[in-house]
Amino acid sequence: MITNRSGTFSADVELNLYVQGERYEISHLGFDFAILDQSQILDASEGDLETIINGKSSRWKVRFTSPITSESKRFTFKAL
Repeated sequence: MITNRSGTFSADVELNLYVQGERYEISHLGFDFAILDQSQILDASEGDLETIINGKSSRWKVRFTSPITSESKRFTFKAL
């Protein structure tokens, strides 16, 4: 939530990763990394990241630059 002099603003945000037809929730998204909401083992080299902000969806293809394993929810990627 962001606050300024004229009031308080908030946005409804969803972050998702799609790999081989399955959807996984993302808890954090950075410039070249993301953190899954729950640990997963994903044996794939590419996927789609999706952001939904106040109902507006944006989606882009990414290549994973670090493995997605059960030991770490964090992974890195490059946009394609």
